[in-house]
Amino acid sequence: MSTLRNEPTPPAGGFRRFSRAAAEIGVKVEPVRYPRGTRTAADAAAAIACDVSQIVKSLILSTGDGFVLALTAGHHRVDLHKLGALVGRTVEMADAERVRAATGYAIGGTPPFGHIDSMPVYLDPALMSHDIVYGAAGTPDTCFPIASGTLLEVTGAVPADFVVG
Repeated sequence: MSTLRNEPTPPAGGFRRFSRAAAEIGVKVEPVRYPRGTRTAADAAAAIACDVSQIVKSLILSTGDGFVLALTAGHHRVDLHKLGALVGRTVEMADAERVRAATGYAIGGTPPFGHIDSMPVYLDPALMSHDIVYGAAGTPDTCFPIASGTLLEVTGAVPADFVVG
């Protein structure tokens, strides 16, 4: 698979934890490192030369007594009302501290699976229009390619319309 400028993936704790979680479920991780980090999905797509719609945003939302994971294509935003209707309760974006507590990862590096807590997962159907998509690999400067069908399978996600964009 692709690598950027042959830069090695750093042995950061988040990446190691994610790699172990991926191996446990049979997903081979071939990491790609962003040479200068990224702040947005568009930055990530430009850094690895893919379409922004191939970037998987792993967004953690709070339901008040638990969490929901929304796997959203990079060009979309979560519609809190639509997702809340799917979940059956009000949802709001979880803050950085709660994301780390629920997943073990920092915002910007949260992968689509391998979290501390299990939670319902919803998937933006736009991700399924690509053979390969790119999710965070446990750190804000590392991602990995995964077949969209494999992503759907290993996350147990429910494809649903919960986005705007």
